[in-house]
Amino acid sequence: MASLDVSTRLALGKLLRQLRQREQLTLAALSAQVGVTVSALSQFETGKAEPSLGTLWSLGRALNASLFDFFAKQETENVDVTPANERTVVIQDRARYEAIARSTRRRLDLFYLYLEPGEGLVREPVAHAGEEAGVVVSGTMDVIVGEQTHRLCPGDGIWFVSNQTHTFRTVGQEQCVSIWADTLPDHAPERQDVESLFGDGRVMQ
Repeated sequence: MASLDVSTRLALGKLLRQLRQREQLTLAALSAQVGVTVSALSQFETGKAEPSLGTLWSLGRALNASLFDFFAKQETENVDVTPANERTVVIQDRARYEAIARSTRRRLDLFYLYLEPGEGLVREPVAHAGEEAGVVVSGTMDVIVGEQTHRLCPGDGIWFVSNQTHTFRTVGQEQCVSIWADTLPDHAPERQDVESLFGDGRVMQ
């Protein structure tokens, strides 16, 4: 994740602290869940440091929030239509996530994943509760789940239990586009008592 400006980093830290307090977790308890030191978590919350995208994803799951909840205006309607030009966009290095489902009443994340060609993994491996499934639209990618690597070409799909570490790698020199869904922790509307970091669906780069 590219460096955030100071105000955004402070806002993110405040939100992480609010979420942790909402879940009644100490820094030590959260540290044990996500595998990040207490010192690092404290620096995240005070805005002195920022988590990587993979760490932020893990923190969100431990705190009963989705990565996209940090950066999108929250909606609570029974039906929430997302125009193509209004998706929540989160970018880290060679990975671009565009959220399709936004409502806080949802029980899954649904998003496009655009991976640019390059060497190595596109993000650090993460693990979280639930399950995950994806299908490749164009290009080729490797999905690494645990110790196994699965190559997906256009039209190929995959499902896995996501408490196994998993990440992605592009294959070849072509952008890879895929669509993914994964289940979320409890997202009951009454639990959405913390403001999202941005109210305008802005891009995080």
